Amino acid sequence: MITIGICEDELVQLDSMKSHLENIFEKNRICYELLIFRSGENLLKNYPENMDILLLDIKMDKLTGMEVAYKIREFDNDLEIIFTTSFKDYAEEGYVVRAYRYLRKPIDPEKLEEGIMKCIQYVKEKNSVIAIKCTEGLKKIHIDKILYIESIKNYICIHMEYGSYHAKLSMKEIEKNLVSYNFFRCHKSYLVNLKGITSLNRDNVGLGEKIIPVSKHRYKELKIELTNLLGDMLC
Repeated sequence: MITIGICEDELVQLDSMKSHLENIFEKNRICYELLIFRSGENLLKNYPENMDILLLDIKMDKLTGMEVAYKIREFDNDLEIIFTTSFKDYAEEGYVVRAYRYLRKPIDPEKLEEGIMKCIQYVKEKNSVIAIKCTEGLKKIHIDKILYIESIKNYICIHMEYGSYHAKLSMKEIEKNLVSYNFFRCHKSYLVNLKGITSLNRDNVGLGEKIIPVSKHRYKELKIELTNLLGDMLC
């Protein structure tokens, strides 16, 4: 079952999205739970443990949707946020809070269906695991939790959100398994998770506090891949 929340303070917009979502789920035979929040304060006060996707209005009274998103990211890094907005100029902030995408108001039912179905598929994919024989033993690693992979002589070091693993694999082997999950070889010794990048220049990428070098001949392609990833958020 997929659990989706709507945080919207305009009743007309709320009823419209609710109706469209119910039609989408019934049409695609998706088992779902729909949660309604009339304000950012109400959402944060009654935050559910099992929410997968949140449709979040940016322009709300008191706490804005962007302010709510920043607060959510303080304790929940797994929720997929889809912003609903009448404005264009939130792309940079949206990247910081890792918004999945934007939907422009008034909501187009077809774009809503496309965005929701892609997001549901992404939620399923990010729970994917890869089994790797590490020096620590056979490990099932959640792909979405990998920040970057570093090549060290005959080994690779898989840097996670919560630690690291070592395996006797080549970068070519691990890259082949992860390229379809938004990973990019930015340097001969580094494979990075594009979703985790927080800054980029010609010399390096930032993954939070960690700085990873970028090869000169790979910078342009990396920038294109990041632009495409960000562009898919805008709808």
